[in-house]
Amino acid sequence: MGNVALFVPCYMAALRPEDGRHARRVLERLGDEVSTIVGPCCGQPAFNSGYRSEARSVGRALLRSARGHGTIVIPSGSCTSMVQHYLPGLWAGPRGESIRHMSERFIEFGAYVAGHPNVAELPLRLPGAVAYHDSCHGRRELELTEGAVGLLEQIEGLDVRRLAYEAECCGFGGAFTLKEPEVSVAMAEAKLADVASRGVRVLVSGDLSCLAHLEATARATEQPLETWTLAELLDRALA
Repeated sequence: MGNVALFVPCYMAALRPEDGRHARRVLERLGDEVSTIVGPCCGQPAFNSGYRSEARSVGRALLRSARGHGTIVIPSGSCTSMVQHYLPGLWAGPRGESIRHMSERFIEFGAYVAGHPNVAELPLRLPGAVAYHDSCHGRRELELTEGAVGLLEQIEGLDVRRLAYEAECCGFGGAFTLKEPEVSVAMAEAKLADVASRGVRVLVSGDLSCLAHLEATARATEQPLETWTLAELLDRALA
């Protein structure tokens, strides 16, 4: 169908590289030819900690790796938001405008799949029940919620249970979890209580960063929980 580049963020490449492979398989089932950009950082950790020069340097390396690609798909709402909304502002004048145009070629994985012309032809089936978690970037800055939920609702046999407090943060927030660990963990525990109230053991999100935080908290509190990225769920439904 088309040629796309799959950008596998640094934290995904380090923590759960199989999620990048899940995303690639879904894109290929849509009929796309997929090349992979593995491991660069979007600059968000440095940016959120106030290190603008370092964020600019890291972001420049990512943009350089994306040259020659038309559409770049990112299986991470937070990284997509960084590239689209914040990276261009690190440069002034014509350079910033040029990077803004380049950033428009980056699109979040769920949004790309939901808008793909072949998505309705995917044979999606997976019996069971899951809860859906929004990342803050995905919900507020990219407005991904309804598209992601719409994808889940296309899966035959899947019972999608929305959280009671879906709009609340999981408590990760990047550097926030290091600067305010007690608050971060308390927020994660509240989110996990919401998940448990839905009567499910699988939590799905478009952001592995949120899932990693919630999974670690679940293990520490001995709450049974599986965490799947949206890419993993779709790949399972295609198997």
